[in-house]
Amino acid sequence: MQYDVASKVILSHCREVILKEMCGLSVVESEILDVRPQETASLRRSDFVLKALFEDGTQRLILIEFITSWKRYLPLRTLETRCRHILDEGLDVITVMIVLRPCSGLKDYYCDDEVEFRYKLIKVYELEAKEVLDRGLTCLYPFVPLMKGGKDLVEEAERGIYESEGSREYKSDLLTGMAILGGLVSKDIPIKLIQRRRDLMIESAGYEIIKREGFEEGIKQGIQQGIQQGIQQGIQQGIQQGIQQGLLLEAQEMLLEALEERFDVVPRSIAEKIKQIDSREVIKGLFRVALRAKSLEEFESKLDIAMR
Repeated sequence: MQYDVASKVILSHCREVILKEMCGLSVVESEILDVRPQETASLRRSDFVLKALFEDGTQRLILIEFITSWKRYLPLRTLETRCRHILDEGLDVITVMIVLRPCSGLKDYYCDDEVEFRYKLIKVYELEAKEVLDRGLTCLYPFVPLMKGGKDLVEEAERGIYESEGSREYKSDLLTGMAILGGLVSKDIPIKLIQRRRDLMIESAGYEIIKREGFEEGIKQGIQQGIQQGIQQGIQQGIQQGIQQGLLLEAQEMLLEALEERFDVVPRSIAEKIKQIDSREVIKGLFRVALRAKSLEEFESKLDIAMR
């Protein structure tokens, strides 16, 4: 899951900065306790549990959710995770939901007849990219493309990471994280980052996501075609192929989200079948089926027909 991986590689270097500067928590040090396996095949959800030492000497758990698409059941799932870790660890929990791009229906609380659950809601897209750059908060630079005014400051953020005093692993992971997250707002961002910094980015644990998304393959194909047809023309064609692959993955993702919206939990078997489809037209047809199907069984039956 691309955003899960991007979040993990960034958190591996920048936990305290993210907790303090983005989440407003007075954390001295922290460690990732557990990355919970995903119950669904959603590509837009990841969470992390950290054990943190605060400035006042207390220890608490921090549950962080990185969210790109809001679902009505997210607070309940988070509450379930929160309760489990309180029971397992015997520590209080602070819950933080970090929203990476605008979503409808956002709330910083959940309430029903018996339960009231409040959590910190951080909207990355409302943060000022220029302020982050002016303050030199390098650990937050991977999020710059998502911030207010950030699309125009991507190159400055990239340069800031590349010229920072961090290790090669640090720079590689942050640049790769920025490429993956930047793909949320523009397919050009990961492509341009790969073109400029591939020699460093390939060292990141998260770079496999880049290849899976098709951006690197598109550039490679473009270079190969460019040898025969002219470098510039070939690269453009290869990049276009990479973009088409990215659009296919996005269509698959939207179909999964539509199924989740209607039926809440999508079995992994159905998700795997959807990811095998390589035609956007077929995906579009299945999207209409997803909106009309009365049950997951009915949808899966028509999915099997579409795959023949």
